[in-house]
Amino acid sequence: MTDDPMVMNDSADPSRFKIGATSAARLASLSGVATEKLTDLTISDATKQFAHLIDPQLFLFHKICGTVVKTDPVTGTDFPVPFATVQVEDTDCSFLGYFPVNSPWSWYFPFRCHREVIATAKTDACGNFCVWVPRWDIDWVVRWRLQRKCFPIIFERPNLHDLIDQIIPQQVPPIPRGPGDPGPRLPIDRGQLVDRIASSFGRTVGTKLNRLLTPATFGTNTTAVDAALVSPALLPHIRPPLPAEIHALDVPQPAGLKDAPSPTSTLLANRLSLDPSVLKAVDMRRYIGPFKRCFDVIFPEWTPIIDVPDITFRVLQDTDGDGVEEQIYGETYFQVRWDAGNIGPVTLHAGPNAKAAPLCGPTNIPCGDVPAIVTAGRLPVTGDPSTYDAATGYAVRTNRPHPSGTFGEVSSTPAQSPLAGVLALYGCAKTDPTATHYRLVFRYSPDRGVTFTSPTPFTNFTWPLYRLNGSGIGEWYVATPDALGWYPIALPAGPNPWLPEDLLLDWPTGTLADGLYAVTLQVGTGGAVSQSSAEVAFTIDNSAPTGLFQVAAGTSPGGPFTPIDGVCPVVRRGVVPHDLYFQVTLHAAAHHFRSVELSASGCGAGSFQFESGSGGVQEPAGGTTFHHWHTAVTDNDDVMQVIYKLPSTALEGTYSFGGDIWGRAFNPDGGDGGQLAVPPWEYSPGYVHITPSVAFSVFNSN
Repeated sequence: MTDDPMVMNDSADPSRFKIGATSAARLASLSGVATEKLTDLTISDATKQFAHLIDPQLFLFHKICGTVVKTDPVTGTDFPVPFATVQVEDTDCSFLGYFPVNSPWSWYFPFRCHREVIATAKTDACGNFCVWVPRWDIDWVVRWRLQRKCFPIIFERPNLHDLIDQIIPQQVPPIPRGPGDPGPRLPIDRGQLVDRIASSFGRTVGTKLNRLLTPATFGTNTTAVDAALVSPALLPHIRPPLPAEIHALDVPQPAGLKDAPSPTSTLLANRLSLDPSVLKAVDMRRYIGPFKRCFDVIFPEWTPIIDVPDITFRVLQDTDGDGVEEQIYGETYFQVRWDAGNIGPVTLHAGPNAKAAPLCGPTNIPCGDVPAIVTAGRLPVTGDPSTYDAATGYAVRTNRPHPSGTFGEVSSTPAQSPLAGVLALYGCAKTDPTATHYRLVFRYSPDRGVTFTSPTPFTNFTWPLYRLNGSGIGEWYVATPDALGWYPIALPAGPNPWLPEDLLLDWPTGTLADGLYAVTLQVGTGGAVSQSSAEVAFTIDNSAPTGLFQVAAGTSPGGPFTPIDGVCPVVRRGVVPHDLYFQVTLHAAAHHFRSVELSASGCGAGSFQFESGSGGVQEPAGGTTFHHWHTAVTDNDDVMQVIYKLPSTALEGTYSFGGDIWGRAFNPDGGDGGQLAVPPWEYSPGYVHITPSVAFSVFNSN
């Protein structure tokens, strides 16, 4: 561990790591040196002894970095898992491959597996780690797969790009590349895409995709988005569609027969002409997948794949405070595509038993002799009025108005963007050497500063702090206030600081009413205040926008139009079909409105044509998308009306109109890279939005 707890740490000197039996066998196969001569040697010693027998390149190392996270199932936010032990393992495992007929996916049931640790590292305070993996181990895995037709494919997990391609074949959306880029242009409305992904692959995947696409616009750093879209999309909830005959046999074995082949393994072994004892360890309840499948080779529905090499990860953490680390991640094979060239950051998703920390905030908070509230997340809230207005509680650079009303404008007009979600307030409470406690008090205004309540302390908010103890194992402390909101300044002594340092309050703003909060930091002893900070305002808005659709159909662009309403609406265009015209009105509003998009979706064979519109801008030219960006901080609603034409040549089917309405509120925790914009926080994120839509059917009848 480095002296700075926020800096990623590498594993110990990799050249001093001893070569285990499995790793030695792999090196022996590549070099011709006997396995027994390599086993238990350090890599440094092996290099010296066999310098003229083994290719020196095999003794090189590949640095693999990554992050261990725990995903919030509601918000999709990945919270860091600090001070956990990451083990990299040589793994040899056999699998019973299941390739369901006509399925794009495959699943594997592991048995007869062996693991051997080849590198270790500790995650830092932000869950980051780096390890050095021997080059020969990676070479062996890659060569083994390349020597077997289709194996590089069938051991590859689908990523989010693949899932999008399942929904919209051959039309994976681009990622924006600059401040003038209006963001991803999807062939269907983004909200509809997220909904369809969620309905097909689960709410967790849909939430993650939405969180990724939300900030991917107007100059945000897209490195993390690119990496996440091509990283494996873990879909353990998508179960293999086992045949009924397997379900009927898949029952627990009686205690006296646990070591004997089960009825399931016997059935499958007979079908594959194998000794049932080979498959006795196969458990139909324990599977990995889904994975992509190869269509170049016709696989039997059940296929044994023997002795597959891989390099896997296991993560341990002391989750119960007993000084012994428990497993929080493991049993996940093929997490990394070792044949992918430059291997990007790896994200390991810890289980529900893992202890996660607040998102990492700033370090080295500047402090003087008086208390101060310095940042909300990574957003400075004092000292830089060009970024944040501490009097009104608004961010000034983020989600600026665009006087032209277009999405792509680069604007210098000051913004008024409120904050939302969980705000981690950082600052200076150790300014009075006699003070033992601190608290934050607020005056609340529901009407933007016209009237205020009396000062009230924040109470009942707790959050975890963590550090490495003297044994190098993470320990935890929960910051807890008394009845009047006072938190202790001095925490239990130990060899390392509690992290995050200078965190004053982890404030879940959604638990309180939206409005303006004027917050003061107080320090003192025994309930008496000895020092107070300057007051800092926070305008909070967790509310969702609103959107109301009205759709009417006619046979002329000038009307008359008949409203489309009711359950499962139908539009009839005659036995001999004629052109249809739709008057689509969308009223979008929000307390702090940012933007609205209106789009039209067809059924794949013939689609809508844009005729005319008001209340927005058509973009791109010739397309069917119509949008409006708020032109001033007082522009908090928009009524757009568009006339669309559906040509008579378009096929019968289901058509729809969709909206995407965003508020200006955002969360400054840094997860969307706002602090990395140039200048910092000069970007246009979305945090809360809605996706109203109207669907209807078009028939050729009277």
